[in-house]
Amino acid sequence: MKFPLLVSYAYARKNVEEFSRLCINSDIDLLLDCGAFTAKNAGEEIRLEDYCRFLDEWGPKLFRYLALDVVGDPVKTEANLKEMLRSGYRPAPVHVLGDDQRRMDELFEMSDYVALAGLRRPHKGAASKEYVAAKMKWAAGRKVHWLGYVREPMIAAFRPFSCDSASWASGQIYGSMFAYVGAGKWFSCGYKTRDSARRYPEVMRLIRSLGFTDAQFNDPMCWRGASTKGYPEEMELTNVVSADSWVRYVIDVAKRFGTRVFLAARGSGRREEKSIFEAIKRHADKLNLGAVHV
Repeated sequence: MKFPLLVSYAYARKNVEEFSRLCINSDIDLLLDCGAFTAKNAGEEIRLEDYCRFLDEWGPKLFRYLALDVVGDPVKTEANLKEMLRSGYRPAPVHVLGDDQRRMDELFEMSDYVALAGLRRPHKGAASKEYVAAKMKWAAGRKVHWLGYVREPMIAAFRPFSCDSASWASGQIYGSMFAYVGAGKWFSCGYKTRDSARRYPEVMRLIRSLGFTDAQFNDPMCWRGASTKGYPEEMELTNVVSADSWVRYVIDVAKRFGTRVFLAARGSGRREEKSIFEAIKRHADKLNLGAVHV
């Protein structure tokens, strides 16, 4: 099993050197998202000709790449897909907000793997359960990828082929530790509420297994921004525990539901991503990867 990572073109085009390292790594299945959602949130534009030029160099090395969709615009999305197909590209098409069952069937005539957009919407959060259920009814058991949506009760109910999430990096963003304790259960706390973790032996065992001492657990410098406060990057508790937990979650969801959870990275070599790569190495035996070169 190769480890599933997703990188948005919106980030990859700005960090080509780091992206290239991921792209040629034989232990990683790299899914390239076109970056439409990211670009819309940032007020940027993704041009089709630029995206296709990028694919000319990197497309053959990817697990898959998505068609260039336009958030909330099925007409423009279809025009982009037709142009990509006409030019010889074979992207995974995107079923966007506003598309219907007929469109789902059309997309599966073009590809055996279709990405479902609209499950998370800019500045509006997650779509309703009814919307997700309708999309999965139309998919009728065929391979789909949920873009930016990893709600476990819905994964358990519908078992998509794959999905992706950027939540693994939220520890650094919010200064919180997210610990996965198995069977879909998570525990989170910040430095100021760390004493709550002591009530859960499995959480404390995880922290200690990753090399943190009680003194470090009680040191605010270890919780966030450690590298700027006298500690090396690998001793930033929020990153290390959260990253390890998300890697184990990827393994667990694949085992329990058969769904591949792609962790969304920036391909920028930031310390959060380094923590993910170190976690992949720790769990290489469970992934059957052998020596992991990340």
